[in-house]
Amino acid sequence: MKRRPLIVCTMLLALGTGGPVLADQGCSLKDVAGKWIFATDIGRITDEFAPPDTEITALGTMNISRDGSVSGRFDVTLEFPIPAPFDFRSNVTYWGTISINPDCTGTLTFETDAPSSRTDTIALVSRKKMLGMSQDPTNLWTYEVHRIARNLVDRKRDDDD
Repeated sequence: MKRRPLIVCTMLLALGTGGPVLADQGCSLKDVAGKWIFATDIGRITDEFAPPDTEITALGTMNISRDGSVSGRFDVTLEFPIPAPFDFRSNVTYWGTISINPDCTGTLTFETDAPSSRTDTIALVSRKKMLGMSQDPTNLWTYEVHRIARNLVDRKRDDDD
């Protein structure tokens, strides 16, 4: 029975130091190349197509090439108080570029066929997860991005490693 606390303590230490910290190794575009999905929190958007402080949420795909080019599609819901309670748009396409700094932060710049353009700050949390936020104070949102395929060429799954 006295071994149980030792085993539990050893397991907790192993879990706490179980993997390398990305920033210690440095990050690059090769760490983000692949297919991802994202979901935004409820954010706020103000542009020529939406009244001030319209709420927005989106869900979609993000394909990142090894050269830093980005493309994908997303569905978006906008809350319009007048004339309808909300506006849903599906399959909005977007394209742009992503840059990754050695400290695992970076920038995502993209345009949509809505039409709109944005620049976001991103952070690579792990090889399977990124976080993002809008840099535009009139268009505020945050989102999580999760990898679903490591390599766009052969569609190798992450869990095939």
